[in-house]
Amino acid sequence: MRKIISLTAASMAAALLLAGCAAGTNSALDAPVVCQPYSSSPALDKISISEKNNSAPSISYSGALSATGLQSRVVSQGTGPKFGGNQQAKIEYEILNASTKKVLSGSAWDGTNPVTQVFAGSTAKNSIDLCRALSGAREGAVVAFLADSKTSHKNKADAANGIAATDALLFVFKVVKVWLPKAIGDVQMGKDGFPQVVSDKNGVPGITMANWDASAAPSNFQEEVLIKGHGATVKANETVTVHYAGYLWSSAKTEFDSSWKNGSPATFQLKKGALIKGFIKALVGQSVGSRVVAILPAADGYGATGSGSIPGGATLIFVIDILGKGK
Repeated sequence: MRKIISLTAASMAAALLLAGCAAGTNSALDAPVVCQPYSSSPALDKISISEKNNSAPSISYSGALSATGLQSRVVSQGTGPKFGGNQQAKIEYEILNASTKKVLSGSAWDGTNPVTQVFAGSTAKNSIDLCRALSGAREGAVVAFLADSKTSHKNKADAANGIAATDALLFVFKVVKVWLPKAIGDVQMGKDGFPQVVSDKNGVPGITMANWDASAAPSNFQEEVLIKGHGATVKANETVTVHYAGYLWSSAKTEFDSSWKNGSPATFQLKKGALIKGFIKALVGQSVGSRVVAILPAADGYGATGSGSIPGGATLIFVIDILGKGK
């Protein structure tokens, strides 16, 4: 996945830290707001943005825009899930000199090179925080974000790109897709014989079980739903984005993989032969927003030979949050 790491020149890279309901929306899929939105300003009210098919939008306003600090405005709201922060989103973008209207950088707006990444809040002072800039925007929204010269480029001129020391920068974002940050839905009762899932203060799950018996691994595939999501049903051969953690039954404290700890969700196609059988079994038929716990015997996992740190014949446990479908 490509991240926005440079806007117009290397001197600006350090400045950019990547880090009300519309009609017809499904609020049950909305993420909690963890990034407080920036406020708007009269300058942003002057901007008119007309979308085009498969090309950058038409952006118009009179005069030069100036800014004090950072401001954002949802110019047109979408109807999909709402971005609240610390979650993955796909965006198209364009960056302009707010004084001269010169386009400095941007994606193609035709689906060929959007940015897909986790937008997490920044704790750094006096920095651009895209988590806050996008917060409150629903999938399908267009957002205008205005950054003053001090924050965006430290009041340093960039002659090569036509940026004067006092020029503000205007960012225009199209929120193409929003994935959930975690399982969101109705809490369900767990089943007997399954490990208990506990989460730390950051929401990263772990598992535990009283009187764990390493020799009592189930011989057949089993699963339970701890959170029942309200989203679309996952079907075979579809592409899904999930957070997951995998454990060895023989030693429940042995976590062999975790997308949470790897720092970003994982995207898979639920295609036979592309993934181990049990992982596909665990997801097909479940709904977006769900948290599933699955126990996989070796026949549904890595078989008699194992893989990497997973020994042959191992029974596996997966905790999986289904964040969304599609790429």
